[in-house]
Amino acid sequence: MNLTQEQLAEKQLSDGRSIAKGRVGWASSYLRVAGALIGPRRSYFALGPNAEKLLSLNRPLKESDLLVFKEYQDHQERKIINRGKNNDVEVDQSNDDTPQDLIDRGIKRIREQLIDELLEQIKNISPSAFENLILQVLAKMGYGGGDEKRIKGVPRGPDGGIDGTIDEDKLGLDQIYIQAKRYSENTVGRPKIQGFLGAMTGGGCKKGVFVTSSTFTSDAKKFAENLSDVRLVLIDGVDLAKLMIEYCVGVQVKETIKVVKIDQDFFSGEE
Repeated sequence: MNLTQEQLAEKQLSDGRSIAKGRVGWASSYLRVAGALIGPRRSYFALGPNAEKLLSLNRPLKESDLLVFKEYQDHQERKIINRGKNNDVEVDQSNDDTPQDLIDRGIKRIREQLIDELLEQIKNISPSAFENLILQVLAKMGYGGGDEKRIKGVPRGPDGGIDGTIDEDKLGLDQIYIQAKRYSENTVGRPKIQGFLGAMTGGGCKKGVFVTSSTFTSDAKKFAENLSDVRLVLIDGVDLAKLMIEYCVGVQVKETIKVVKIDQDFFSGEE
């Protein structure tokens, strides 16, 4: 199929498996049902009796192309009977997403909505609560060796642009500085980044994390990317929300859906 390495590397949102391999699996399953493929033995495929008609189309196939075969029609009818339905089988002529694609699309929509809701919540908390939120996320990410005592906030007041510190070692010899800016609308520009950099330099720190609930200007991003002697990571509101979801901070798992598949080794007949 001449897929690029980038395409082959794409993963499903639901389970992290290869999208390409998943689609090959579903396609081969559909084609076997339609009599276009047969499986002489495990992990092998051969052309079935209906393969020639599909090949003669000389174009990418749609699921609707399989409806002309009695084998596929019988399979769909059996599915209706097994589900206790009396309505006709409906095939989306314009959309050939696999069931896995539909799952991933649903997960993506839920995730996007959750990110929007998290951003609304974040923008309405107090600055001190926002700073504490950042410390919790970084702790869950494993910074400070996972020891929350090594991630601490700086007392509010004239802190010189520092809202928190992370001790990377138990003696606190190597530190990461944290700056948190909770804004509802304002973007964070280069002057704020430069101010934080000055605080880092004054404290002899070469690593920093600047987090905002809003966004960074392109000039601020470019400035941070071009720093050579220090490492400064910028995290905007959307990235923060994604980290909260990934590390389960401020969110709860509502339900877990288990998706199972056939164990081919079990049915292979091999010892």
